[in-house]
Amino acid sequence: MEKIKLAILGDSLYAGRLTECIRKNSPDYLEVYGCRSLAQLPDYLKQIQPDILLYEMETAREEKLPEYLLQIQITDNRQLCRENGLQRGRNEKSSCRQKDLKQDDAQNIRESLSRQPSVFRYQKGSEILRQIFQIYERSNKKNLSGWCRTLDLEMTAFYAPGGHELLLPISIAYAAVCGESDKVLYLNLAEFSGMAALLSDKDGKTFSDLIYGIRQKKDQFPLCLQSVLHHAEKFDYVLPPENPQDLYEVQKEDLECLVSLLQEKTDYRMVIWNCGALNRPVEQVFQCCSRVFGVVKDRSFGKYRKSEFERFLQKDLQRQLREKLQYVSPQSGSGTFVQGMDMMSQIQSGEFADQARDLLKKERD
Repeated sequence: MEKIKLAILGDSLYAGRLTECIRKNSPDYLEVYGCRSLAQLPDYLKQIQPDILLYEMETAREEKLPEYLLQIQITDNRQLCRENGLQRGRNEKSSCRQKDLKQDDAQNIRESLSRQPSVFRYQKGSEILRQIFQIYERSNKKNLSGWCRTLDLEMTAFYAPGGHELLLPISIAYAAVCGESDKVLYLNLAEFSGMAALLSDKDGKTFSDLIYGIRQKKDQFPLCLQSVLHHAEKFDYVLPPENPQDLYEVQKEDLECLVSLLQEKTDYRMVIWNCGALNRPVEQVFQCCSRVFGVVKDRSFGKYRKSEFERFLQKDLQRQLREKLQYVSPQSGSGTFVQGMDMMSQIQSGEFADQARDLLKKERD
Protein backbone atom coordinates (compact mmCIF):
# COMPACT_ATOMS: atom_id res chain seq x y z
CA MET A 1 0.00 0.00 0.00
CA GLU A 2 1.03 3.61 -0.47
CA LYS A 3 3.05 4.93 2.44
CA ILE A 4 1.59 7.52 4.82
CA LYS A 5 3.86 10.31 6.02
CA LEU A 6 3.56 11.71 9.55
CA ALA A 7 5.47 14.84 10.56
CA ILE A 8 5.81 15.79 14.24
CA LEU A 9 6.44 19.48 14.88
CA GLY A 10 7.94 20.69 18.16
CA ASP A 11 11.24 21.82 19.61
CA SER A 12 10.72 20.39 23.10
CA LEU A 13 12.34 17.29 24.57
CA TYR A 14 8.88 15.72 24.71
CA ALA A 15 8.39 16.15 20.95
CA GLY A 16 11.71 14.46 20.26
CA ARG A 17 10.92 11.51 22.51
CA LEU A 18 7.43 11.17 21.07
CA THR A 19 8.87 11.09 17.55
CA GLU A 20 11.19 8.22 18.45
CA CYS A 21 8.44 6.32 20.28
CA ILE A 22 5.99 6.59 17.38
CA ARG A 23 8.70 5.66 14.89
CA LYS A 24 9.49 2.54 16.92
CA ASN A 25 5.84 1.45 17.07
CA SER A 26 4.82 2.43 13.54
CA PRO A 27 3.86 -0.14 10.86
CA ASP A 28 5.83 -0.41 7.63
CA TYR A 29 3.46 1.79 5.67
CA LEU A 30 3.96 4.78 8.02
CA GLU A 31 6.99 7.06 7.66
CA VAL A 32 7.67 9.29 10.67
CA TYR A 33 9.60 12.57 10.49
CA GLY A 34 10.54 15.08 13.16
CA CYS A 35 10.62 18.86 12.54
CA ARG A 36 12.01 20.86 15.46
CA SER A 37 12.05 24.34 13.92
CA LEU A 38 8.83 26.26 13.32
CA ALA A 39 10.60 28.68 11.00
CA GLN A 40 11.66 25.84 8.72
CA LEU A 41 8.20 24.29 8.52
CA PRO A 42 7.17 25.75 5.10
CA ASP A 43 10.30 24.41 3.39
CA TYR A 44 9.98 21.17 5.33
CA LEU A 45 6.41 20.64 4.10
CA LYS A 46 7.46 21.23 0.50
CA GLN A 47 10.30 18.73 0.79
CA ILE A 48 8.59 15.93 2.73
CA GLN A 49 4.93 16.55 1.75
CA PRO A 50 3.50 14.77 4.80
CA ASP A 51 -0.11 13.57 5.01
CA ILE A 52 -0.42 14.25 8.76
CA LEU A 53 1.05 17.03 10.91
CA LEU A 54 1.15 16.43 14.67
CA TYR A 55 2.12 19.56 16.58
CA GLU A 56 2.34 20.93 20.11
CA MET A 57 0.05 23.73 21.28
CA GLU A 58 2.97 26.16 21.55
CA THR A 59 3.77 25.80 17.84
CA ALA A 60 0.32 26.71 16.48
CA ARG A 61 0.56 28.77 13.30
CA GLU A 62 -1.58 31.57 11.95
CA GLU A 63 -0.84 31.17 8.24
CA LYS A 64 -2.83 28.72 6.21
CA LEU A 65 -1.35 25.27 5.64
CA PRO A 66 -2.12 23.00 2.65
CA GLU A 67 -5.70 21.75 2.60
CA TYR A 68 -4.66 18.13 2.06
CA LEU A 69 -2.64 18.15 5.31
CA LEU A 70 -4.42 16.60 8.30
CA GLN A 71 -3.44 18.68 11.35
CA ILE A 72 -3.62 17.15 14.85
CA GLN A 73 -2.80 19.11 17.96
CA ILE A 74 -1.07 17.73 21.06
CA THR A 75 -2.73 19.21 24.12
CA ASP A 76 -2.13 18.96 27.86
CA ASN A 77 -5.86 19.43 28.63
CA ARG A 78 -8.06 16.41 28.11
CA GLN A 79 -11.08 18.63 27.43
CA LEU A 80 -9.37 20.04 24.37
CA CYS A 81 -9.54 16.66 22.64
CA ARG A 82 -12.11 16.58 19.91
CA GLU A 83 -14.84 13.99 20.20
CA ASN A 84 -13.30 11.28 18.06
CA GLY A 85 -13.96 8.10 19.97
CA LEU A 86 -11.39 8.94 22.62
CA GLN A 87 -13.87 10.35 25.13
CA ARG A 88 -16.17 8.19 27.23
CA GLY A 89 -19.36 10.00 26.35
CA ARG A 90 -21.04 13.34 25.99
CA ASN A 91 -22.34 13.45 29.55
CA GLU A 92 -18.92 12.82 31.06
CA LYS A 93 -17.30 15.31 28.72
CA SER A 94 -19.88 17.96 29.48
CA SER A 95 -19.50 17.58 33.24
CA CYS A 96 -15.72 17.83 33.01
CA ARG A 97 -15.96 21.04 31.05
CA GLN A 98 -18.31 22.58 33.54
CA LYS A 99 -15.92 21.84 36.37
CA ASP A 100 -12.62 22.70 34.76
CA LEU A 101 -13.35 25.47 32.26
CA LYS A 102 -14.97 28.85 32.37
CA GLN A 103 -17.91 29.41 30.08
CA ASP A 104 -16.04 31.80 27.76
CA ASP A 105 -13.07 29.50 27.52
CA ALA A 106 -15.33 26.57 26.71
CA GLN A 107 -16.86 28.53 23.82
CA ASN A 108 -13.42 29.31 22.42
CA ILE A 109 -12.45 25.67 22.72
CA ARG A 110 -15.56 24.50 20.90
CA GLU A 111 -14.81 26.90 18.05
CA SER A 112 -11.23 25.67 17.90
CA LEU A 113 -12.23 22.02 17.99
CA SER A 114 -14.58 22.50 15.07
CA ARG A 115 -11.49 23.17 13.01
CA GLN A 116 -8.82 20.97 14.59
CA PRO A 117 -8.70 17.44 16.08
CA SER A 118 -6.51 16.90 19.15
CA VAL A 119 -4.85 14.13 21.16
CA PHE A 120 -4.11 14.14 24.88
CA ARG A 121 -0.44 14.61 25.73
CA TYR A 122 -0.05 12.52 28.90
CA GLN A 123 -0.50 8.96 27.65
CA LYS A 124 1.64 6.30 26.04
CA GLY A 125 3.09 7.09 22.64
CA SER A 126 1.63 3.85 21.28
CA GLU A 127 -1.85 5.01 22.30
CA ILE A 128 -1.29 8.43 20.70
CA LEU A 129 -0.36 6.62 17.49
CA ARG A 130 -3.56 4.58 17.59
CA GLN A 131 -5.61 7.74 18.05
CA ILE A 132 -3.83 9.44 15.15
CA PHE A 133 -4.80 6.49 12.98
CA GLN A 134 -8.40 6.69 14.18
CA ILE A 135 -8.58 10.36 13.18
CA TYR A 136 -6.93 9.61 9.85
CA GLU A 137 -9.35 6.75 9.20
CA ARG A 138 -12.34 9.01 9.63
CA SER A 139 -10.94 11.71 7.39
CA ASN A 140 -9.84 9.28 4.65
CA LYS A 141 -12.22 6.34 5.18
CA LYS A 142 -9.39 3.81 5.50
CA ASN A 143 -9.01 0.96 7.97
CA LEU A 144 -5.61 1.32 9.63
CA SER A 145 -5.83 1.35 13.41
CA GLY A 146 -5.49 -2.40 13.87
CA TRP A 147 -1.99 -2.39 12.37
CA CYS A 148 -0.07 -0.60 15.08
CA ARG A 149 0.95 -1.45 18.58
CA THR A 150 -1.79 -0.22 20.87
CA LEU A 151 -2.44 0.23 24.56
CA ASP A 152 -5.48 -2.04 24.41
CA LEU A 153 -4.13 -5.08 22.60
CA GLU A 154 -0.54 -6.29 22.77
CA MET A 155 0.60 -8.70 20.04
CA THR A 156 3.63 -11.00 20.02
CA ALA A 157 4.77 -13.39 17.29
CA PHE A 158 6.94 -16.52 17.44
CA TYR A 159 8.69 -17.57 14.23
CA ALA A 160 11.29 -20.28 13.56
CA PRO A 161 13.44 -19.53 10.48
CA GLY A 162 13.67 -22.64 8.35
CA GLY A 163 11.79 -25.03 10.63
CA HIS A 164 9.63 -25.58 13.70
CA GLU A 165 12.53 -25.69 16.22
CA LEU A 166 10.25 -26.36 19.22
CA LEU A 167 8.11 -23.41 18.11
CA LEU A 168 4.90 -24.88 19.53
CA PRO A 169 6.03 -25.60 23.13
CA ILE A 170 7.89 -22.31 23.66
CA SER A 171 5.04 -20.21 22.26
CA ILE A 172 2.40 -22.13 24.25
CA ALA A 173 4.47 -21.76 27.41
CA TYR A 174 4.70 -18.01 26.76
CA ALA A 175 0.91 -17.79 26.27
CA ALA A 176 0.32 -19.72 29.48
CA VAL A 177 2.64 -17.48 31.51
CA CYS A 178 1.01 -14.35 30.08
CA GLY A 179 -2.39 -15.89 30.83
CA GLU A 180 -1.61 -15.91 34.54
CA SER A 181 -2.18 -12.15 34.67
CA ASP A 182 -3.96 -11.18 31.41
CA LYS A 183 -6.62 -12.55 29.11
CA VAL A 184 -4.71 -14.16 26.23
CA LEU A 185 -5.66 -15.47 22.79
CA TYR A 186 -3.30 -17.89 21.00
CA LEU A 187 -3.48 -18.03 17.18
CA ASN A 188 -1.58 -20.66 15.20
CA LEU A 189 -0.51 -20.21 11.57
CA ALA A 190 2.08 -23.01 11.55
CA GLU A 191 1.52 -25.96 9.23
CA PHE A 192 1.21 -29.35 10.93
CA SER A 193 2.39 -27.98 14.27
CA GLY A 194 0.93 -30.87 16.30
CA MET A 195 -1.29 -28.54 18.29
CA ALA A 196 -4.56 -30.40 17.70
CA ALA A 197 -3.03 -33.69 18.86
CA LEU A 198 -1.34 -32.05 21.86
CA LEU A 199 -4.57 -30.48 23.07
CA SER A 200 -6.79 -33.40 21.98
CA ASP A 201 -8.89 -31.24 19.65
CA LYS A 202 -9.23 -33.43 16.59
CA ASP A 203 -12.51 -32.28 15.11
CA GLY A 204 -12.75 -28.64 16.18
CA LYS A 205 -13.16 -25.69 13.84
CA THR A 206 -9.96 -23.94 12.80
CA PHE A 207 -8.47 -20.60 11.74
CA SER A 208 -9.85 -21.25 8.25
CA ASP A 209 -13.40 -21.21 9.65
CA LEU A 210 -12.66 -17.96 11.47
CA ILE A 211 -11.51 -16.20 8.30
CA TYR A 212 -14.46 -17.57 6.34
CA GLY A 213 -16.85 -16.38 9.06
CA ILE A 214 -15.38 -12.87 9.03
CA ARG A 215 -15.82 -12.64 5.28
CA GLN A 216 -19.44 -13.73 5.47
CA LYS A 217 -20.71 -11.96 8.60
CA LYS A 218 -18.24 -9.41 9.91
CA ASP A 219 -20.97 -7.73 11.97
CA GLN A 220 -21.43 -10.98 13.93
CA PHE A 221 -17.77 -11.39 14.81
CA PRO A 222 -18.24 -12.27 18.54
CA LEU A 223 -20.46 -15.22 17.58
CA CYS A 224 -18.07 -16.23 14.83
CA LEU A 225 -15.11 -16.18 17.23
CA GLN A 226 -16.97 -18.19 19.86
CA SER A 227 -17.78 -20.88 17.31
CA VAL A 228 -14.06 -21.56 16.64
CA LEU A 229 -12.66 -20.79 20.08
CA HIS A 230 -11.13 -23.46 22.32
CA HIS A 231 -10.08 -23.06 25.93
CA ALA A 232 -6.96 -24.20 27.73
CA GLU A 233 -6.37 -23.69 31.43
CA LYS A 234 -4.68 -20.28 31.09
CA PHE A 235 -5.51 -19.04 27.58
CA ASP A 236 -7.96 -19.32 24.70
CA TYR A 237 -6.86 -20.54 21.29
CA VAL A 238 -7.87 -21.15 17.68
CA LEU A 239 -6.51 -24.23 15.91
CA PRO A 240 -4.41 -23.82 12.74
CA PRO A 241 -5.95 -24.70 9.37
CA GLU A 242 -5.97 -28.42 8.61
CA ASN A 243 -5.04 -27.61 5.01
CA PRO A 244 -1.90 -25.37 4.79
CA GLN A 245 -3.13 -24.09 1.42
CA ASP A 246 -5.78 -22.13 3.29
CA LEU A 247 -3.04 -19.88 4.67
CA TYR A 248 -2.03 -18.81 1.16
CA GLU A 249 -5.59 -17.76 0.44
CA VAL A 250 -5.76 -15.41 3.43
CA GLN A 251 -5.87 -11.84 2.11
CA LYS A 252 -4.42 -8.74 3.66
CA GLU A 253 -7.92 -7.38 4.20
CA ASP A 254 -8.86 -10.52 6.16
CA LEU A 255 -6.08 -10.00 8.69
CA GLU A 256 -6.68 -6.26 8.92
CA CYS A 257 -10.30 -6.96 9.71
CA LEU A 258 -9.44 -9.69 12.23
CA VAL A 259 -6.99 -7.51 14.16
CA SER A 260 -9.37 -4.56 14.24
CA LEU A 261 -12.28 -6.71 15.42
CA LEU A 262 -10.18 -8.34 18.15
CA GLN A 263 -9.25 -4.88 19.34
CA GLU A 264 -12.74 -3.39 19.19
CA LYS A 265 -15.07 -6.27 20.11
CA THR A 266 -13.16 -8.48 22.57
CA ASP A 267 -11.55 -7.98 25.97
CA TYR A 268 -8.30 -9.80 25.17
CA ARG A 269 -5.20 -8.01 26.40
CA MET A 270 -2.66 -10.10 24.49
CA VAL A 271 -2.58 -12.10 21.27
CA ILE A 272 0.21 -14.62 20.77
CA TRP A 273 0.83 -15.70 17.16
CA ASN A 274 2.56 -18.96 16.29
CA CYS A 275 3.88 -18.30 12.78
CA GLY A 276 4.92 -21.07 10.42
CA ALA A 277 6.44 -20.40 6.99
CA LEU A 278 7.40 -16.86 6.05
CA ASN A 279 4.46 -16.37 3.69
CA ARG A 280 2.46 -13.24 3.00
CA PRO A 281 -0.03 -13.64 5.89
CA VAL A 282 2.84 -14.07 8.35
CA GLU A 283 4.60 -10.95 7.06
CA GLN A 284 1.39 -9.02 7.67
CA VAL A 285 1.16 -10.44 11.19
CA PHE A 286 4.70 -9.21 11.90
CA GLN A 287 3.59 -5.67 11.08
CA CYS A 288 1.00 -5.57 13.85
CA CYS A 289 3.17 -7.18 16.54
CA SER A 290 5.23 -5.19 18.99
CA ARG A 291 7.84 -7.96 19.21
CA VAL A 292 8.85 -11.04 17.24
CA PHE A 293 10.74 -13.91 18.84
CA GLY A 294 12.97 -15.79 16.41
CA VAL A 295 13.20 -19.38 17.69
CA VAL A 296 16.57 -20.93 16.69
CA LYS A 297 18.48 -23.64 18.51
CA ASP A 298 22.00 -22.52 19.38
CA ARG A 299 23.57 -25.67 17.98
CA SER A 300 23.71 -27.93 14.98
CA PHE A 301 22.08 -26.63 11.81
CA GLY A 302 20.27 -23.82 13.65
CA LYS A 303 23.35 -21.59 13.34
CA TYR A 304 23.26 -21.85 9.54
CA ARG A 305 19.56 -21.06 9.45
CA LYS A 306 20.13 -18.04 11.66
CA SER A 307 22.97 -16.70 9.48
CA GLU A 308 20.84 -16.96 6.31
CA PHE A 309 17.89 -15.34 8.05
CA GLU A 310 20.07 -12.45 9.23
CA ARG A 311 21.25 -11.82 5.66
CA PHE A 312 17.61 -11.67 4.61
CA LEU A 313 16.89 -9.14 7.38
CA GLN A 314 19.55 -6.76 6.04
CA LYS A 315 17.24 -5.81 3.17
CA ASP A 316 15.73 -2.35 3.48
CA LEU A 317 12.18 -3.68 3.37
CA GLN A 318 12.85 -5.76 6.49
CA ARG A 319 13.92 -2.84 8.71
CA GLN A 320 10.79 -3.06 10.83
CA LEU A 321 11.14 -6.79 11.45
CA ARG A 322 14.84 -6.38 12.17
CA GLU A 323 14.09 -3.87 14.93
CA LYS A 324 11.42 -6.06 16.55
CA LEU A 325 13.25 -9.37 16.41
CA GLN A 326 14.68 -11.09 19.49
CA TYR A 327 16.32 -14.50 19.19
CA VAL A 328 15.32 -17.33 21.52
CA SER A 329 17.10 -20.66 21.87
CA PRO A 330 14.61 -23.14 23.43
CA GLN A 331 15.95 -25.08 26.39
CA SER A 332 15.39 -28.76 25.65
CA GLY A 333 17.70 -31.08 27.48
CA SER A 334 17.25 -34.81 27.92
CA GLY A 335 15.02 -34.25 30.95
CA THR A 336 12.71 -31.72 29.35
CA PHE A 337 9.82 -34.16 28.93
CA VAL A 338 9.04 -37.14 31.13
CA GLN A 339 7.21 -40.09 29.60
CA GLY A 340 3.87 -40.94 31.12
CA MET A 341 3.14 -37.39 32.29
CA ASP A 342 0.76 -34.97 30.60
CA MET A 343 2.72 -33.11 27.92
CA MET A 344 0.72 -29.91 28.22
CA SER A 345 1.31 -29.73 31.97
CA GLN A 346 5.04 -30.17 31.44
CA ILE A 347 5.12 -27.36 28.86
CA GLN A 348 3.31 -24.96 31.20
CA SER A 349 5.37 -25.75 34.30
CA GLY A 350 8.77 -26.94 33.09
CA GLU A 351 11.83 -25.48 31.39
CA PHE A 352 9.82 -23.80 28.63
CA ALA A 353 7.71 -21.95 31.22
CA ASP A 354 10.85 -20.81 33.05
CA GLN A 355 12.29 -19.47 29.81
CA ALA A 356 9.00 -17.72 28.98
CA ARG A 357 9.07 -16.00 32.38
CA ASP A 358 12.61 -14.83 31.70
CA LEU A 359 11.50 -13.35 28.37
CA LEU A 360 8.64 -11.48 30.03
CA LYS A 361 10.88 -10.25 32.84
CA LYS A 362 13.36 -8.80 30.33
CA GLU A 363 10.53 -7.05 28.49
CA ARG A 364 9.17 -5.47 31.66
CA ASP A 365 12.60 -4.44 32.91
